[in-house]
Amino acid sequence: MIDELSQAIGCSIISIRRLLKQAGYFSSYTHNGKWYTLSSIPVFNKNGIWLYGDIGFSKQGTLTKTIIYHVNKSSAGLSARDLGELLHHPCHAVLTILYKDKQIDRVKLTSEYTYLSRDKSVNQLQHNHLKGRMVEDTAHPLSTQAAVFVLVEFIKNPRLSFEQMARGLRNSQRITVMPSDITRFFQEHGLKKTANIEDLKH
Repeated sequence: MIDELSQAIGCSIISIRRLLKQAGYFSSYTHNGKWYTLSSIPVFNKNGIWLYGDIGFSKQGTLTKTIIYHVNKSSAGLSARDLGELLHHPCHAVLTILYKDKQIDRVKLTSEYTYLSRDKSVNQLQHNHLKGRMVEDTAHPLSTQAAVFVLVEFIKNPRLSFEQMARGLRNSQRITVMPSDITRFFQEHGLKKTANIEDLKH
């Protein structure tokens, strides 16, 4: 810490700060930035993070800069839990401040907020990836009975969308399937919406 350096070297705090700037340093993103290390010492991991005990240092510098950096480069945004695991440090309070200051965006599609970039093009891509990931997470394998009815319905009405197919099965057969379940079924079995109907009949 600055006070410890000042006492050990016998220089004023202003002189210590000047010496650190000349030598090159990182201040911690944990502990309110009170810890310092020379820039030649940290061995950063792939996320640009170096931990010394419970003290965290980041290539990006401060906690706010580090959070913004990782949110901006994430493919589908990050939750407070994701960032906490990545940085080994709680981020809820800072995330709320950054959102209110319009430095990051957020969306609530599940039980928790997902934080996104404020850049419009990046934000749209993150939204798309996030929704796609949610479809994958919520899709379930079709039962044998449901799979048979899906194929029969497809052969009879190949122009139906998966949403229409799911609704039709629910009304006619009292079988509840999600459009995402049908999508996964087609993907897993290499079926395409434009598949040859005669092939399916055989």
